[in-house]
Formats: sequence, C-alpha cells, structure tokens
Amino acid sequence: MAQTRREFLRCAAGLGGLLLAGAAGPVEPRHTAATGRSALAFFASQQSPDGAWRSDRYAAFRDGDALTPLVLWAAQSVPAALGFGAVLGHGLRWLERLTDVQSRRTEPWTELRYPLFTASYAAQVLAVAGDQGRAGVWADLIERLRTTTALGWPADDPACGAWSDAPVPPRYTQPVPDMLAPNISATALAAQALLAAGRPASVQTARPFIEQCQNFSSSPPNDLDDGGFFFAIDDPIRNKAGVAGRDGAGRQRFHSYGSATCDGLLALHACGVPHDQPRVHAGLEWLRRHTEGLTHGGAWSAGRGPARESLVYYHAQALAAVLGTLKQDVDWADRCRRALAADLSARKSAAGSWQGRAPDSCEDEPLLASAFALRALAHSVYRFALSSAPAPRKAILGAGFGVSAVSGAGV
Repeated sequence: MAQTRREFLRCAAGLGGLLLAGAAGPVEPRHTAATGRSALAFFASQQSPDGAWRSDRYAAFRDGDALTPLVLWAAQSVPAALGFGAVLGHGLRWLERLTDVQSRRTEPWTELRYPLFTASYAAQVLAVAGDQGRAGVWADLIERLRTTTALGWPADDPACGAWSDAPVPPRYTQPVPDMLAPNISATALAAQALLAAGRPASVQTARPFIEQCQNFSSSPPNDLDDGGFFFAIDDPIRNKAGVAGRDGAGRQRFHSYGSATCDGLLALHACGVPHDQPRVHAGLEWLRRHTEGLTHGGAWSAGRGPARESLVYYHAQALAAVLGTLKQDVDWADRCRRALAADLSARKSAAGSWQGRAPDSCEDEPLLASAFALRALAHSVYRFALSSAPAPRKAILGAGFGVSAVSGAGV
C-alpha cells in the first residue's frame, strides 16, 4: 500500500505543477510552486544532521525542541508535489524520538524552553501524521499547563481554564505574574492543538477567557466595542496595540489588533462556535475593516510601531487560518488571500526565507519567520488553487497534503 501511494504521488507531481501554476487564475505565477519550492529548499539547507532545526541567533532555540515542530507544522501545509518528503520524514523521526523521551518523564516540561509552544505544534504535527498516540503525549502536557482550580485558580475567575506562557503548571498566586496570566495567543494555540488531538471537550473551559479578550458588547456598543480582540485581561504592557481609553463604567480598555483578533476567532472556532454567532460575526467584521495584505491591522498607540512590525508573519499565518475557516464571504476571503500572497512573495529573500524587521517576538530569526510565512502562503495560495481546481484535480491533489502523504515522496 505504501509503495503504491508513493508511486501515485510521484505521478501526481506533474499535475500538481500544472495546478499550482495555472488553475487559480488570479494568483500570479510568481506566487505559485516556485515560491514554495524555494522556501522548502531553505528549510532543507538549515536542517541539522539529526533531523532537527536549530537557531544560530537565539540560544533558546538551539536545542531543536521549539523550532522543529514549528517547521514541520509549516511544511505539512504544502502539497506533496513540491517535494519535501525525505527532509520532512527525517524531521518527523526526530520529533518522534523526542516524544518518546517526554512520555517517560513525570514532569515533561522541565527540559523544554517553551513547553506549551513545543507541545502545541508537536501535537498538531503528529495528529496530521496519523500518530494519535504520540499526539496524545503532547496533549497531556498541554492539559497540565492549563490554569485550573486544582492549581488554586478561583472557579469564577475568567482566566481559569485558559493558557499562559508558563513553563510549568501555573499555580495561582497573588499578584499573578505576567508569565502565569493567560493570554489569547497561548490559549488559541493550545485549543487548536487539543482539537487536532481529538479532545474538543477539553477546549471548552477556555471560552470565558476568550470572550473576555474581545471588545464586544451584546447591548448597544460604545466606540470601544469594535468587535476585535486584544492579548490579555488588564495588561497595558502586553496588549501590544496599547490602551484605547476608558469606557462609561470607568474600565481601562485596549485597542483591538490583527494577530489577537485572528487568535480570538481561531480559539472560538476551536470551541465550536459557529460563524453566525454575534461574537464571531463582530470579529470577522473587524477583520474586514482592518485587513490589507501583511499590514498588521488595528489602531496602534504612538510608540507601538516596533511591536506592530514584530508580529507580521505570526499575524499572516493566523489570518490565513481564519480565512480557511470561512464558508461564506468567499470573494472577500479570496481577495485577502491574494493580497497576503503578493506581500509574502515581495518580502521573500533570494535564499527562499523571510525575516522580520523588528527583534521583538523573535521574528528576526529566519527559521521562525519563514515557518509562519510558509504556512500563510500555503493557506493563501495552495488551498486557493486547490479550491479553484476542477473536481478531478481536487481528488488527486487533495491526497497530497500532510506528512502521511509525503513521507515517502522524496525530494
């Protein structure tokens, strides 16, 4: 069966090139297979002999546990016809070995620099690969990093049931340190990973926190209730777009911004909230008003320019993922995808990589920025091309997505 599938995918490669080069129509040729191939070539050139990806720029990224799942997650998004199978398979074997080591640890977070980051991307990668057992190892770790009453969090606190960037299970203290306070990015990432690992019920506890991070009112809204999302509750520093003002009740409010709004919508989607629900509708309306290519939308406070620029590629992949959830507003979504693909293509280096222009959030690390950029490109171009193709081509190319399909395809 495996050999037949490999042969099938090799035969499909010719059709894949034809599809990506022409079927999408409005997407220009420079945004097609060549862009994806050059990005994959960059990742292949940066892979360590043992299969991992490591940073030469940041010490925290040198062990491979943070970047390797991220690169694999990005590479899984592109069609098998682009040829990355051997490299991808080598990386997957490294992740499997790491997973097996982690499964034997009673406190598996202790050897990881960013345990939630690693666990969430690893769970998604392994779930797509069809390895639910190993995906479950990482899902168990994600569950243990959640804020819960067992860790002292008050049951009526909206932060209870969500996720933070805590490197250990977040035991409640007062005042709550920034590292332990939940945020919309960590919560969205964990929720998507648990959903991928087959645990949708585990996501539901985070919904109160997710809703608290939205500038939304079911009663007649004021000017601050624009439908967008912000990063964290009562945090003027980490809410990167800054303070928007105070509402009629005297509460400090924060500017909505693009990456937080996309994370909020993805988190609600992971909770199973439908698109016609008022909160989702309001968030999508915010995106319609503020989205333009790679521009990180929102009304950013003075002096927040570097923070805005530092999340360009993270925002791009989150926006592309939101667009991928839409079953309505197809024309608007397609326009957004084209603009995003055009901007990503314009920023790609001759080496096939992307690099952020601001050091905040570490997007000046090409492996990190390029993983986010490739994921955004894959959702914007390749899925657009697939959805625009005639049915027979869809059937052929649809089989080419994911690690299980490309593991033997060869480079």
